[in-house]
Amino acid sequence: MPTALMTLFHSCNILTTKYMKRIVFLFTLLAFVACDNEWVNDVKPRVYVESFEAEFEGDYRYGYETDNFKFDHFYNEEFGYWGGFALTHKFDTDAANGLYENQYAVYNGSASHGNGALLYYYDSYNEPCDIHLKGDHILTSVRLNLTTYTYASVTNEDINSFARAFADGDYLKVIFTSYKDDKEVGKVECYVVDYREGKRLMATRLDVFALTSLGKDYGRVNLKIETTDVGEYGANTPLYIALDELSFM
Repeated sequence: MPTALMTLFHSCNILTTKYMKRIVFLFTLLAFVACDNEWVNDVKPRVYVESFEAEFEGDYRYGYETDNFKFDHFYNEEFGYWGGFALTHKFDTDAANGLYENQYAVYNGSASHGNGALLYYYDSYNEPCDIHLKGDHILTSVRLNLTTYTYASVTNEDINSFARAFADGDYLKVIFTSYKDDKEVGKVECYVVDYREGKRLMATRLDVFALTSLGKDYGRVNLKIETTDVGEYGANTPLYIALDELSFM
């Protein structure tokens, strides 16, 4: 074989080997990324939904537990005082009914699916209550909605004697914090009323909020609610929120 042809053939082999190595590296990298996202062979994780449907007498029931989750609550029988999670069948879009006596009502015409929703009342004088995960679940999203009591308090200062109507700069947010044992894993802040920077946003349509930033490895999720309407003795805004369609993998 002529020398020039031999040189050309050798150069082609080097180039082929060089680019083949790059191609192999590229496919290896893609495979690694696919495994890191846990999407193997184009099979995505299945998403399940907890819709808080339950049959019980009356409008509400304290606490809730399923095969996948346990929702904490506390109740003081002596004073009829409670906090944490409670199931509710009550929905009321009449802000005139936004009084403490109607604290279990969701400010919506109905649940997103089924006959009920899950209320959360955050008592800032006690420890916040948790969602306990049974198994290796990951929360992905949740629908949030104001209660009738809270909605009336942030929109009409005359209906609630100790809370004021929100103005520019005010907000109400639900803070989800995930823990593995006692170590914080992730946090998500959901603004269910947002009057910052000229906005006028309210969660009154069972709005969806992402929870993926809570992480992948945790056993419980803690809920707190924060308001800008704070007085000498703490929050003036009633710290309630309604949850529906808790999605998880």
